[in-house]
Amino acid sequence: MRYSRNVKIFRGGVDAAPFAGLFFVVVMFMMLFYSHIFFPGVPVKLTDEEGPPEMKRRSARVLSSGEIEFLGQSYSMPALKEEIQARAQKGTLPRRVQFEAEPGAPAGAKEQVENQLKAAGIALKIPGTRLELPDDAGFAGAHNPVVVVGINVNGQIFFQHQLVTEEALQSKLSMAVEKAGEPITLLLQADKSVATDKVVRLSQIASRAGITEMRIATKPSGT
Repeated sequence: MRYSRNVKIFRGGVDAAPFAGLFFVVVMFMMLFYSHIFFPGVPVKLTDEEGPPEMKRRSARVLSSGEIEFLGQSYSMPALKEEIQARAQKGTLPRRVQFEAEPGAPAGAKEQVENQLKAAGIALKIPGTRLELPDDAGFAGAHNPVVVVGINVNGQIFFQHQLVTEEALQSKLSMAVEKAGEPITLLLQADKSVATDKVVRLSQIASRAGITEMRIATKPSGT
């Protein structure tokens, strides 16, 4: 059985104009609605504004050369006095500075700088860390004059609030013995986590300096 065929094979050309029009419409939509596409995240607007000014370290330091570093600048003793007076007139003196001295710094210069800062109404912060003394009945006292040496948790040694090396400590202790003219007692304020060999070395330094008695500071139990 044969069916009649009414469909004829297309043998003509294809018009490209509709396809080109559709392509340009798609491109136009992409250009117009690109900003409406959602991208996950938090929008951040970048600007060329300058950041906050760098804060200078508020410190006063006596160098081994005798010069003084004050608020990031180096001064001689007379120049430091003039700088403090000028800042006091302008009202730009800091209320508090960290005060320290290098090992080997002149003791007289350290005392003069300390007095100048205190006279100008500047509070001094001594470097170092808080000491956690071991628990005991406390320091009962001594009949002899007492010199205090501290050792913080980092093993740093302080003599009269001044960071010193082990070599410099023996010299300072010898001078203290000579100045006292009588036997003195070394009061060691050592953090409870300081290694025992550090305490033993310090006792040997004190013995070579002429000190025959050393006591370890403690705090009362329960405090």
